[in-house]
Amino acid sequence: MATRVDPVERVVTVVFGPSRSKRFRKAVAEAQSGVGECRELEPGRYEVRFLLGEKAAAYAGLARLLEHVRHWRATEVFEDEEKASSFHAKEMGWCADSQLRLFGECRFHFYHGVLPRCSLCPLFDAERAIRDVLGENLHPGALFNIEINRAIQAQLRGGPQADLDPSVKVPDFLPEEWGQALPPSPDAEEDDEQDGP
Repeated sequence: MATRVDPVERVVTVVFGPSRSKRFRKAVAEAQSGVGECRELEPGRYEVRFLLGEKAAAYAGLARLLEHVRHWRATEVFEDEEKASSFHAKEMGWCADSQLRLFGECRFHFYHGVLPRCSLCPLFDAERAIRDVLGENLHPGALFNIEINRAIQAQLRGGPQADLDPSVKVPDFLPEEWGQALPPSPDAEEDDEQDGP
């Protein structure tokens, strides 16, 4: 029985600047006009706090800001008070934004294990992820059926195929008479007549 886990709100803080980058002004404008709470710590150094819960806009705002500033040496990302990877925070922001916009919750399937970005995500449900990895969760649309016909089953068993005549001999090489041109079919002659002048 699957239960829905309500996401826990988390605070992710991005501290950036000063920078000589040509994109610094654009990053500051993004921080000040976005959904995060922006304040200037000192001249040229900014802190933007994002309260992440169930609103897609907060995740998108975090990811957009990190698109601008994550490569700068003076950029730091914190989850609550602990330092976090700016790359994983950006990836988590885009992922959570798309999941919330599409489904209203996280429905990411963890077939190949849990991704590092999920450790930062308030939408992450560890129990569901473990069930996915173990193959216990069945997801509609993720299942498909393969039917193997009799001929393939016979080949897999190493026996003759049921619908083939065993008396038919198949040559190792093509006989010379098979290489001769076949006479044109009546359909091809009709096509030639229709294409006339």
